[in-house]
Amino acid sequence: MNKIMILTVVLAFSLFAQSYKVEKVQGNVKALIGNSEQWVDVKEGTMVSSSTVLLTNKNALIMLSGRGIKFTLKPSAALSVNSLKRMTIDELLLALAMEEILSTPAKRSSDKTMNTAIYGTDESGNKTAVLPANTLGDLKLNGARQLADNGYKETAILAAKETYRKYPTTQKNAVTRLFFAEQMMNLSLYGEAFTEYTEIQNLQLNDTQTKEVQTKIELLKKKLSGM
Repeated sequence: MNKIMILTVVLAFSLFAQSYKVEKVQGNVKALIGNSEQWVDVKEGTMVSSSTVLLTNKNALIMLSGRGIKFTLKPSAALSVNSLKRMTIDELLLALAMEEILSTPAKRSSDKTMNTAIYGTDESGNKTAVLPANTLGDLKLNGARQLADNGYKETAILAAKETYRKYPTTQKNAVTRLFFAEQMMNLSLYGEAFTEYTEIQNLQLNDTQTKEVQTKIELLKKKLSGM
């Protein structure tokens, strides 16, 4: 637990310190800043902090740059800007341990999971519906996949696990869960990958997916046993 608390402090400092410039905005891009509950439009040339969540619609994208990082969030995705960072495997393991604690039944009952439509404001300041809450979980998984595709595998895995916790319906997305289980294997996180595949096999899978899961579970059993 002490290690987890230390990691929390380190991550919090990183969150406070980083900011990024919006180099390009195409289409409708929204942002949720800090503790605000209102999504606002994002403009080119502005700065966004790590406490910002970005949201792109199906025809939108946003390009960010800062501290040697350039990243483009493509259409139909949501992403916490804090995920644009590098993590070591040890940091990821500690963060995943924290997620495991937060995912316990006692914690889940007290989590504030939004289950109504999510709102923003238009240019006139009027309240407008942005999207249903259950859709936001799927968009966050899309953002996490984009992280992985751009080399941020560690933070992508963490973002996916956090999304599963906050938006439980996303746990049933077999395609995405298979994708992130594969990322765990690629990082040699065999124990974590084994747990993930064991959970995935309880989902509704097609024949190809079932065969893939069974094959991976057997492979991971051998790796974990040292064979």
